[in-house]
This record gives sequence, structure tokens and C-alpha cells, in this order.
Amino acid sequence: MKTKNLRTPKHIGLFILAALLISTSGCATKKAAWGSVKKGMNMKYDAQLDKELSYNSTSEFTQSMKVMEQEFDIIAENGQVLNFMPLASKDNDLEYVVTIGEMTSVIETPRGTMEADLEDVIGKSFNFTMSKFGIELEFSGAEDITYNYGMGESKSISSDIQAFFPDLPGHPVKPGDSWESIDDIVEETGDNKVSMQFNNIHTFEKLEEFNGYECMKVNVVFTGTVNGKSFQDDMELITTGELSGTSTWYYAYKEGLLVSNVVDGKGKTVTKVLGPQEMEIPAERVYTMKTELIGL
Repeated sequence: MKTKNLRTPKHIGLFILAALLISTSGCATKKAAWGSVKKGMNMKYDAQLDKELSYNSTSEFTQSMKVMEQEFDIIAENGQVLNFMPLASKDNDLEYVVTIGEMTSVIETPRGTMEADLEDVIGKSFNFTMSKFGIELEFSGAEDITYNYGMGESKSISSDIQAFFPDLPGHPVKPGDSWESIDDIVEETGDNKVSMQFNNIHTFEKLEEFNGYECMKVNVVFTGTVNGKSFQDDMELITTGELSGTSTWYYAYKEGLLVSNVVDGKGKTVTKVLGPQEMEIPAERVYTMKTELIGL
């Protein structure tokens, strides 16, 4: 009795055809790295060594104060362009050299206009490291870049970078899913210190095209606190207060990029003045901040 030779060219051809079908089928069903709306979207920041990211940030706020029964407003407008040049990453984190490309800061007070002296700030750089989920890990060089309004008190740009990138969830999310994060912002200049803590609830709303990118639209509701201590002449000033607001940010899920973030907030504070003439200064603030990716 004869047996069939399974190694004839005909059977070899069938094996090759089957292998091709299995191979092409596997490619067709392979998951995209960013996941899907149905099974959950994966969110991680990414960087390419040869591509610098440029972000334009603007902010404005109006603060109404009451001092010894007199009410007055302070209006501030700020703007800056930060350029993020990626470095070779280590430990799965993202590292950048951040350079201040442009910057403006103007405050309108009842006594006149104050404009920050930024000649020595523009063009300066510092190292910045964050996790792929947006946790800022290293930015100490930013604390050394300071400016003032000609009144003797300096401010560093550290507070501008400490919560620059929204925190990502670390797990797949579908439309309607939420996650929480906490942002701590601390600024110390000499004997003065201000601490703010924000408690954020992020909710993935939907996919939406924005500024030419396929994005995930995320809405945020936040509350927070502010605590500060400063010294002026022979007086000690202690500030406490509460903050609240909303924001909307867009994340390009294919590129792993923050594309835009718009924040609207408000706050109420009370500053106790301890010294020869003690008093309390209540204040209310309304503010808007906007960050946009302008170059890649």
C-alpha cells in the first residue's frame, strides 16, 4: 500500500499559503499601541530625540482686595514660550532641556504699571525630568531662574513648570472614565514661601480632532488650598485660602503629546498682617491660563 508524500510541491504550496493567511490575519488584528475606545485608550507621554516641543502659555488674573475699608483691583497678564528639547531617556522617564524662548509679565495696580525685568531670564535653560504619566520629577534648575518687578522681591519660574503636564491615569480609559491626581506647587524666595495643592478629577469625554491632531478630550474639575508666609519690613504676612475651577485639555494619543490645556479658576484668600498694625486683608481672584503646542 502506497502512502502519500506530504512533501510534494503541491502540499508545500498549501503549507505556505496557510502560513501567509495566518500571518496576514495576525497583522490585521494586531492592537494599536494606543488601544481603542471600546477596550480602553492607553495614555503615555512620548518624545523623539530630534524633535523639540514648543509651548506657548498665557495667563491673566484679576484680584480684588480690601485694605482698611478701601477696595482695589490688581490685574496681571503673563506670557511665555518654553522649548522642550528631548534628551536620551533613562529609567523609562522623559528628560528635556527647557529653554525660555519668550516671556512677558505685567501687573496693573492702583499705583501704576509694573513690568518684570526679564532681560536675564529669556534664553536661560534648565533640566526637566518627568515620568511618562506626567509626574514632574526634577526641575531644580528652574528655581535658580528668577526675576522681579523692581521692588526688591524676586520670583522664580519654578511654579510655572511644577504642574505643566496633566497627570495621566496609568491604565486604559474609556469615554466617561475618571481618575484623580494631586498637584503640589511650592515656591520659596528668600524668607517667603507659598504652597498650593490642587485635587483634580479628570474625565475622558470623547475623541476629537483638535489643531490637526487626533485627540482625547479630557475635562477636569479641581479644588485646592493655598498657604503662604512672607515678610515685609517689620510685618509678617500669613495667607490662607481655597481654590476651585475647571479645565479642558487635549492629548494626541498617537504621538503621546499634550496639545492644549485651558484652565478657568477662582480663589478666596485672607491675609493676616502681624506687626505694629495688625489687620486682615480679604481677596478674591479670577484667573484663566492657556497652554498650546505651537511647534514640533
